[in-house]
Amino acid sequence: MLRTLTTTAVPVHRGPATLSLRGRRCLSPVRPCIALLVLAFAQLPAQLPPEDRQKIEAALPKTAPARPAQPRKLLVINLDIWKGQTRRGHASIPHGNLALELMGRSTGAYEAVFSSDVSVFRPENLRQFHAVCFNNTTGVPFTDPELKRSLMEFIRGGGGFVGIHAAAATFVQWPDYSFWPEFGEMLGGYEDGGHPWKPHETITLRVEDPKHPLNAAFAQQTFEISDEVFQFRAPYSRERVRVLLSIDPVKTDTGPNRRILPQRRQDLDFPISWIRREGQGRVFYTALGHNTHIFWNPPVLAHLLAGIQFAMGDLKADTTPRPQPASRP
Repeated sequence: MLRTLTTTAVPVHRGPATLSLRGRRCLSPVRPCIALLVLAFAQLPAQLPPEDRQKIEAALPKTAPARPAQPRKLLVINLDIWKGQTRRGHASIPHGNLALELMGRSTGAYEAVFSSDVSVFRPENLRQFHAVCFNNTTGVPFTDPELKRSLMEFIRGGGGFVGIHAAAATFVQWPDYSFWPEFGEMLGGYEDGGHPWKPHETITLRVEDPKHPLNAAFAQQTFEISDEVFQFRAPYSRERVRVLLSIDPVKTDTGPNRRILPQRRQDLDFPISWIRREGQGRVFYTALGHNTHIFWNPPVLAHLLAGIQFAMGDLKADTTPRPQPASRP
């Protein structure tokens, strides 16, 4: 168990407002004032327009699909670092942050903790969390081999990982995929080839396994949505992940004017959400989340909550890979 200390005031973010650590506990016995959690100062949920916050609040799941075995903590990261420079990132990041914070608090499924300090990935800091969420991270958040090793050991040792949208473009600076291939293998794939469908366009998604607990919120086997979604390259394979949602290529335009990778043009396999095991850990990824309205879509939020609870180990779910379903006109 980590030694705890009481610190002087350090601003941290544990929700929609900035709080103080005065009188609270800090988990570093060495550097109490910069220790754990010099937490997120960018893209705070409090920046949202009131009407957007209201839409998110109205769309939140009423209950969690599983009862937590113990109090859970979810570490949320939003870093967007391109060629060493920090960028603002996706406009939907604060919407996703607020949805993640409120959804955990209102259902009791977990506590969301937001950080932009990469030292949180040190083993002594990371061990207090049950899962890590990359909410629209992009670029190369860090290069330190020790931090890479710590994150991978955390997941493989039984922790969870949740990736939202651009998490699949993390530890990548297109066209260079050499920064940390192991991350893409853990996640289940890397995005590549641009965006065949733009944010304003409508695509049809199919629920590949309607009886799967992570798909319980979807009432129909197909539904329409507008979002900028990715196509995936290796290491993505149906033999390594269990796909939950995918683009229906019959009901969605895949014409010759779409920028589609040759291998995807051949198989028309466009996964949107999947799960997999990484050692003793659990991974959930969804390509949804570019558009702000995704985070006030009730079935999508319920799907995301189920994915988080799966990653934390509270919601049991089959991760056995399944073949691509046949497309029918």
